[in-house]
Amino acid sequence: MRHIITADEAIRLIPDGATVAVNPIPIEEVFSGFDRVFEETGHPKDLTVIWSAGLGPMSEERRGMNHFAHPGMVRRLIGGHFGLNYKLVQMVAQNECEAYNLPQGAISQLYREIASGRPGLVTRTGLGTFVDPRLEGGKMNERTQTREDLVEVVQLGGREHLFYRSIPLHFGIVRGTTADPSGNLTGEDEAITMENFELAMAVKNSGGTVIAQVEKISEVPAVPQMVTVPGNLVDYIVIATCRHQHPHTLFVEHDPSFSGRERVSLEDEIAPLPLNSEKVICRRAAMEIEPGMNVNLGFGIPMGVSNVAFEEGFLGSINLSTELGSIGGLPERGKNFGPAKNPSAFISQTQMFDFYDGGGLDITCVGLAQVDREGNVNVSKLGPRVIGCGGFINITQAAKKVVFCGEFTAVGLETEIGEGRLVIRQEGKAAKFIEKVQQITFSGKQARESGRPILYVTERCVFELVEEGLMLRESAPGIDIERDILGRMEFRPLLPDEIKTMDSQIYSEAPRRLTAPI
Repeated sequence: MRHIITADEAIRLIPDGATVAVNPIPIEEVFSGFDRVFEETGHPKDLTVIWSAGLGPMSEERRGMNHFAHPGMVRRLIGGHFGLNYKLVQMVAQNECEAYNLPQGAISQLYREIASGRPGLVTRTGLGTFVDPRLEGGKMNERTQTREDLVEVVQLGGREHLFYRSIPLHFGIVRGTTADPSGNLTGEDEAITMENFELAMAVKNSGGTVIAQVEKISEVPAVPQMVTVPGNLVDYIVIATCRHQHPHTLFVEHDPSFSGRERVSLEDEIAPLPLNSEKVICRRAAMEIEPGMNVNLGFGIPMGVSNVAFEEGFLGSINLSTELGSIGGLPERGKNFGPAKNPSAFISQTQMFDFYDGGGLDITCVGLAQVDREGNVNVSKLGPRVIGCGGFINITQAAKKVVFCGEFTAVGLETEIGEGRLVIRQEGKAAKFIEKVQQITFSGKQARESGRPILYVTERCVFELVEEGLMLRESAPGIDIERDILGRMEFRPLLPDEIKTMDSQIYSEAPRRLTAPI
């Protein structure tokens, strides 16, 4: 039987020192209750808050995970991604709480282990990265350095693995569209489901309490096949007071194409990218994709690969998915990253990472912030700014082919592209190819041992990770290799007998059917 309460009543149930697991989708009715109740009473305090993915709002606005950014409310954060939650990032940087960053997939899969009563998650995901306890153990600030490790190295079958310890969960916050008389949740109008079921089961089997936010209540029993979280896993239900408190994303209140309730014309949704450095990078990355491949595109520049695939006429021949659980359609770009327009199917985030970790991805195109001579890549921490790894570690460690995408330098790069060549008008002030990355989010050593093809694509050149390290394979037409590439790196890469020239047609306006270089 369902028990309906208000958001503030739900928050008042949470005792000081509790561990709260949050499904990181917009649950604004409940999340905003944390602000109100804490500001009024000073409780709950000293919480441990755990979540898997970035939510936003990419500003200091009190929305999303920023609702938890109150000194004293939170003692410890365990998150898959921090960078979109500006107020939480400030708290971590100022050592106002402990902070652990673990892979997004590992956190979502850990819920299943907790629910099953197992001691933790055993996986090779994270070996050789900053999550590895022999490096940083995922500890993201000075305050956390003296705290216990949440991850340890274990040997199984003669191979190293990482063991992510189970964490008892006292409260869990999930979301659905409708709750029926028995408290069963359905998700007929949800843009993504993430790990609603796995999280609820983990909390209940820890002896904890599950709070669900819904858009509406039904007096008719739900169709069993439509139930995403059964009522026996739900303790309390909070009804959203308006759409703004129950949006599809923090930036789009409602788009029926996200849930598949309506379909849109992708021709109206996808505009050709302007001919600039980003488009060149996306075109070169797209040349590595073949029909029938299972493809994941990372946040930022790589999302433009889908635009290129549409423009070049092969978007319909590849299988796009996002780590959040959507399959098919056109994944959203930019700050709205997560849902997809016209998805063909939804699975939970936990299931999607099972598919990814097992080698289901043929290729991923992801971003890069720093690269070093060993082929290590950093996207998770820049200076004092904590960003987090998100799904990056799972995805890049398991995909059959990895294509890193990014401009060669940062801060102020200006280029002119056209007529089949590249001209650098102003060089970026910050080098990206440096002697040693600040933090290892992708381990070149682990990748070399796996023997998978790894490419690093920029607007002016392409590198390949080989057994000896990073090798320059291609350079753009119009580029002086010594001046524009080697002279802008903090290390000298390996050089082959012949450096190929990148296809001049990717530097021209007209689209073409992209094919991989021979």
